[in-house]
Amino acid sequence: MTGDGTRGGGRADGPLPYVLVALAFTTGMIDAVSFLDLGQIFVAAMTGNVIILGLGLGLGLGLGLGLGLGLGLAGHGTPLPSALSLMSFAAGAAGGGRTILSWPGHRHRGLLLAAGTAVQTVLVCGASILASRYGFADPRARWPVIMMLAFSLGWEYAVVRGIRVSDLNTTVVTTTLTSLFAESVVPARQGRRLVSICALLAGALVSGTLRRLLFPVAPLWTAVVILTGCTLIAYVAARRPGAERWR
Repeated sequence: MTGDGTRGGGRADGPLPYVLVALAFTTGMIDAVSFLDLGQIFVAAMTGNVIILGLGLGLGLGLGLGLGLGLGLAGHGTPLPSALSLMSFAAGAAGGGRTILSWPGHRHRGLLLAAGTAVQTVLVCGASILASRYGFADPRARWPVIMMLAFSLGWEYAVVRGIRVSDLNTTVVTTTLTSLFAESVVPARQGRRLVSICALLAGALVSGTLRRLLFPVAPLWTAVVILTGCTLIAYVAARRPGAERWR
């Protein structure tokens, strides 16, 4: 990231890159929770879910039984958690996409990010309340938590794509990692890509630490606090004098 928050092409992004780094951090936290506590699935890394779903279906058909058990895919007997996460993520992405299409062109994209992050905050907060009340193992919490978290991450990714801040990805690491090493671009752009990858890694690390030192739902509640801060920062920044420079 450059000091003035500009893109590689010169367009100013204001504080948006810093907010997106924080969002990438929360994504790492939430995905770590989903893998550790929701049946070894992902609510953000959909590529992993596709692989897990395929292995789970193979297990259900009697194929690759040893591999399935070795990975713990049969922890809940079916590939349903991965499928549910995929469908919820897709629904969230569709909802976020429709929001972007209906967003008035004259409205500030900082306000779009604030609105999108506010929705995500509510969803993650709802998942945190359910998990705190019933625990991750209780079906009354497990399935709704998977749906809310995956929906919120699909929503987030659609909104992040809509605000068009280059080289900062809050969800997909594979594309960012490939771009980091395969493309020859200015150091500032490569720095952004590296920062987003490190933010996801740090989020997963902090999530595991909080889970071990405090309680299993602690990472989700921490994510709620960070998302709330991101919402407020994006909203206030978009309302400040001079914000038209990075509209």
